[in-house]
Formats: sequence, C-alpha cells, structure tokens
Amino acid sequence: MIWLLLGCNDAGVKAYNTAPAVSIVTPADGDSVDPGALLEFYGIARDEQDLGEELTVRWESSLDGLINADPPDINGDLMFSTNSLTGGEHVITLTASDTGGQSASTSILLDVGESSQDPGGPAIVILSPAEGSQVGASAVTNLLATVADDIDPSESLYVEVVDVPDGTLWTGYPAATGTLDIPMDPSLGAHSLTINALDLEGKKGSATVNFDVVQDNVPIVNITSPADGTTADNIDILTFKGSVSDDTTPVEMISCTWSSDIAGVLSSASPDSSGITSFGGTLAAGVHVITLHAVDQEGDEGRDTITLNIEDPLARDDDGDGYTEYEGDCNDADDTYSPAESDLCNDDDEDCDGYVNDPYFDTYEVNNSMSSPYDLGEVDNGLLWTSSVVDLSGLTFSDEADEDWFRWDADDEYWDNVDVEIIVSDLDSSGDYVVELYNEDGTVVGSDSGDGSLSIDYYGDALDDDEDVFYVRIYAVNWPTNSCGNSYKLRIRS
Repeated sequence: MIWLLLGCNDAGVKAYNTAPAVSIVTPADGDSVDPGALLEFYGIARDEQDLGEELTVRWESSLDGLINADPPDINGDLMFSTNSLTGGEHVITLTASDTGGQSASTSILLDVGESSQDPGGPAIVILSPAEGSQVGASAVTNLLATVADDIDPSESLYVEVVDVPDGTLWTGYPAATGTLDIPMDPSLGAHSLTINALDLEGKKGSATVNFDVVQDNVPIVNITSPADGTTADNIDILTFKGSVSDDTTPVEMISCTWSSDIAGVLSSASPDSSGITSFGGTLAAGVHVITLHAVDQEGDEGRDTITLNIEDPLARDDDGDGYTEYEGDCNDADDTYSPAESDLCNDDDEDCDGYVNDPYFDTYEVNNSMSSPYDLGEVDNGLLWTSSVVDLSGLTFSDEADEDWFRWDADDEYWDNVDVEIIVSDLDSSGDYVVELYNEDGTVVGSDSGDGSLSIDYYGDALDDDEDVFYVRIYAVNWPTNSCGNSYKLRIRS
C-alpha cells in the first residue's frame, strides 16, 4: 500500500490587523460650557490585537490644537480634565493608533462661551460681597478680593473696579499679597460690580459679582477716630470720634454709647446736629474692642467696632536690652543701662541698682552721711592716760559724691580727758580731699584738707566728761577722674 502524503504551503498567508475602536463618552456632542469651567474628558480606545496601554492616542481641538496625549489604561479607558480651552466652538477629536499602524478617530462639537479672561491673564477672586447677596444700606461694606498672575507680581497688576450704577469705584495696584480691601458706599438698588486687571504682558482678567443694597432702617454708625488697629500707650489721651445717621430719627434723638470690652462703658451722649459724637480719655493696657452703639427712636440698633492695642510703656523694652522698666531698666532709652550691665567708673548707675559705681564700694558702704555712718563702737581701752587705735584700709571714693562717715564712742570720763587723733593717708595726689571731726552735736571740732596725708588732733575739755560720741567725715572736693578703685587708709586714736 502506498500512502500519499499531501501538504499545504502557507507561505502566502498573512495575519490580519484591525483598526482600533474609539468613542468619546463625555462631554456629549453639542455640549455648551461656561468659560473657565473645569471639563472632564472620558473616552474609550480598544483594539483586537493590542492592549489598551499599547495604543497611541491624541485629543485635539480645532481651536487649541493638541490638548492631551496621555495613553489609556490596560483596558483602553482614557480620562483627563482641563479648564483652559479658548472661548468659541471647538471640534474635539480623539484619535487612537495601534502598533500595526492602523488608526481610528471620532469627533464631537463643544461650545465654550466667550470669556473676558485672556489665557494666562490675571486671576481674580471676589470674596465679598457674595454673588446674589443683599447688603443693608447702613452696613459698612468693603470689596474684598484677590488678584494674582502666573508671571507678574501682584503689585504690578493694574486694577480697575467699576460698579453699575455707581461708576468707577477705584483704580490702582493691589498689595504685594494681591489683596484688595476697598471701602464702598453703594447706593440703594441692584448692583453689578466688575474687577478688571491687566498684567505687564497686556493680558486681561475680569470677574463680576451681582448684589443688592436694601433699606434696613437702622442707624448707620461709623467710628472715624482712632483708626482700627491703632497702637497707643496707656498714658496717651485718645480722641474718640464717630458719626451716626438714620433714615427716620433726627440724629440728635439717637442714643449713643461708647464702650470697651475691657473697661466697660466709656461715654454716653447723643450726637450733635451733624451726627458727630466724640470724647477723650485714656485706656488701661490691653487689646480693647471699642464699640459705638446707636439706638434710634424706633428701637433699631446700629454699631461699629474697632480694635485698639494699648500698651504700658513701663512694660515695653524700648531699647531692646531685654529689660523693661518694670524689670529694673533705669534708662529704657539706652541699652547700656540694665540689671545685666556692670557699673563703670563714672557718674552713672549702669546696672540700675540705685547705686553709682557700687562694684567699687569699700567694706563700710553705704556710709555717706552723718545719719548713716559706719559705727565703730567704743574706741577707748578704759585705762587712765591711755588710748585705743582703729586702723581701716581699703577705703574708696566710688564717685565724686561719695563720702565716708564713721562714728565711735570715745568713752570720755572726768578723770580721763578725751584725746582724738585722726590720720588719713594714701590719698590720690591728683585730687583734693577734706577730713572733718564732728562732736555729737554735729559741730566741726577739727579739719584738714589737701592730698596724700591729712590729720586732726583734738583735745577735749578737761572739765567736760560727756564728750563721748564723735564722727569723722572724709570726702573729695576734687575727685580724680576714674579713681573709683583707688584706696586710702584711716587711723582713729581716742
């Protein structure tokens, strides 16, 4: 038996590659959106031969060109969002290509409303008044908004605020933070307020808010002085001034009260015929919320508030040395005076302890007067015709006003007449000094002057046995500069 083996030649057979299938799910064909609205795009791209993530896709706009080229996920799902489409009618096309070179596309129509906002122009956010809000005619109304730009600093953006029907309210440049805080006094009725901004590249931005001003029949109150946020001292006399008005009640018939959340009622008085209420006074230290409260004849109320920061200057470190006057700073205008400093050899009290040059005080300080002498006790050995001696060393004149006073009891008896000898030595030769001996009555009974060495010899009254207490005073009439630490000696024999 002969078997015939037959075979097929497949050299001419080729694999067949199909094109991807694509669809746009959102937005829907023919949708219309506001300018600047955030649009979410969702599409599907599937292929029989390739995984979704292997496909190349392009989202394109007839006005803006390529708007996205992110690849789909493994299942072929595509998603992205944008709010930067140019105003106008767009043909949005989604195209997908597979690895075999096949491609497919689909398109929708999308209408983006025309905008006064140039692409890349200043962005404006109006914070107050809110869209559609009602504002009372008596209310204090400020326009609050922010203005920013991708490239230019906020303070370089030219801003115009226009209100219909009140006209142009403000032109100028915002603060460096981009903040606008503009007082308004809008008329009764409906308002459409627009902020226009222009950057250095000539690109514009715009934002509009609509609100109504309604009659509220309450007193209109405004504090005009001091300004909100004022800082003052508790010793300053402040002038408080405000204005009030009302739709129905004559201003003289409006009851006004000024008050502080810390101090309570400050003043109660009706305004004058022009609606002005004022008074003057001081406030205690603290952060005060000041309120001017007005009540008209119908019982309707209006108020305005400000915040004042009242400081105690004695609790403030004016010279930045870390100490206030309450903390012992004796000269808060000079940072070289404080409890942290040390006295120099001069006429000042740098360490603020109430003593000049106290680091140079000798052991017997403070003994600067006859009423506050250093008491040496009894200087007498009690024996007939003999005496006792006290030697003191290390004595100083810490400043030109320093005096040294010493007191002692010579124990005078009728059989032992008092005999006093004073010797002062080692006095600075460039100065001029005086030594004086006083009896208990405060009478000078002996003295000497000069420099180097001074002495006094005093013999008591032989018939007087009551010459017991003596004082010696040593001081400079010409104190050598910077001689705080120079010392001298004193000998007392009696």
